[in-house]
Amino acid sequence: MRSKGIALVATLALMVLIGLLVFSTFFRTQIELWVTRNDTTSVQAFYAAEAGLQKYKAVLFQQYVWREQQGQTGGGSGCFTSLVTGLDLDRNGNLLTFVNNQITLATNEVVVDADNRPIGRYTVTLYRDANDGQLFTLVSQGTSGGAKATVQATVRLSNTGYLEQAIFAGTGQANKWLNGGATIRGGIYIVGSPSNPNQTVIDANGNFELLNWYDLSSYSGIAARVDTAYRQANDLCASLRVQYGKISVGGSTRLGEPSNKLKGVFVGRGGQDITGQNVDVCQNNKGVCTEAMGPFDLANPPAFPTLDARLNSEACKDYSTWRACLQDRAALRIQRVSNTVSLAYPLSVTLNASCFNAINNSGVLTLDKSTVDCTYTRLDGSQGGFKYTYASNQGLLEIYGDVVLEGLNVVFNQPTEYKALSGNEKNATFAVLAKNNQGGNVDLNDNLLPQTNHGLFPNHALGLVAEDDIYQRGQYVMAPVYAGGTFRVVKDNVLFGSVISNEFCTTSAGNQTNCNAGQKAEVVYIRIPQENRPVLLPAIRGGTPVFQILSYERR
Repeated sequence: MRSKGIALVATLALMVLIGLLVFSTFFRTQIELWVTRNDTTSVQAFYAAEAGLQKYKAVLFQQYVWREQQGQTGGGSGCFTSLVTGLDLDRNGNLLTFVNNQITLATNEVVVDADNRPIGRYTVTLYRDANDGQLFTLVSQGTSGGAKATVQATVRLSNTGYLEQAIFAGTGQANKWLNGGATIRGGIYIVGSPSNPNQTVIDANGNFELLNWYDLSSYSGIAARVDTAYRQANDLCASLRVQYGKISVGGSTRLGEPSNKLKGVFVGRGGQDITGQNVDVCQNNKGVCTEAMGPFDLANPPAFPTLDARLNSEACKDYSTWRACLQDRAALRIQRVSNTVSLAYPLSVTLNASCFNAINNSGVLTLDKSTVDCTYTRLDGSQGGFKYTYASNQGLLEIYGDVVLEGLNVVFNQPTEYKALSGNEKNATFAVLAKNNQGGNVDLNDNLLPQTNHGLFPNHALGLVAEDDIYQRGQYVMAPVYAGGTFRVVKDNVLFGSVISNEFCTTSAGNQTNCNAGQKAEVVYIRIPQENRPVLLPAIRGGTPVFQILSYERR
């Protein structure tokens, strides 16, 4: 009996052991299934999040390119992209706007597998940097079977258009030096000479500065002429690009600052085309304070605009050349052929005698102390043309519509305020073109500033176009300017706006015709929104949209 009892106990113990083994195997299998299922759903959640991120990265860039093609609107003085105002995903004029600097682009969108079976969902939110209008972060949250995953990417959206630079210089800048004591507040773009990429286009061996900020309160009487939103900029998104050529840094040069770096320095073939060493600034990076540095980085760079090439702008898109666009769209067109000055458009009006009397035999229109009235009245009662008057030591230039003068030179001899009006827009273009190798130059011998009673800059802007040279001897000029030849600025003088010129140089005081090192002149880039720009200037969208991924994170 005892042996039978022991056998029973042993049998029961063995059955318990077997049961435990079976149960543990089952439990372990269940755990493995749960783990596998969790791994599967976690992976699916990650890929759902990744799908949302990749989709809306593409959507964001496509939206940016499309908006740039439509023309930038709104914005402010600093870093800017057309998307700061919101996204028009359906391209019908209805904007998704930012609320507390964020927009939800997708909520629980379904992700399916190859057999069209749902495997997860994602929600995507776009965040706008409060201090940098070109910086955005996409956050995509994926879910699958209770599992969650988050991925995000921070991107910079920018444009290399002409008026997104303080200075856009052409091939004429080759072997011409931006140097000495010049201060440029905003970006610089230099084409240079493709036939000689070894030329130095910036020889910064003095107190040359390329800075990423401005504060107009430091310029006497200037801030009051500028809209409050544009009186200060702490981040201009300034960069330096040189397509063909080298730069040299030395002395007390500052290309960016340690506390406010340039967005990028992209020169020729890269590091080998950046030579020299400055004093005690960013020594570990060839003396260049920048977030990124390397060779010229644009595959399809914008060309320097010329009058006999097509202008990539909405206003001039149907014309074979920029010159033809200016001539055809002008509200007033006066030309000089040999020594004869005549009205080319409109032919049906008679101008005041003071208009032609002001143009002497040498073909120079001098705006000094005498009235010059080249206006006329349209059929609708509005005015066209321009009028200059002088009173109380102050000139006033009123521009009604775009004005084109051919074969003439124009000289401003007195401090002058301008009043520009094209239809309902407070802007206009004043173009001085060459004809038969005559004219095409503008001399600014005193200040040229917007009349504040009519509007503040940049909501009120007169664009200057000279086929050949513009010479700024006046202390302050506030306008976007184009010079097909050389833009010269005398030491201690400042241009507020932007410069497009084949060559940019500083000169010493007086009537210097050479570029001189050591001259402390300035260009302060003040961005003009698309809706306020003189329409016959080179367009902002002439540049290349750039989509740069700065970081990627998985959470």
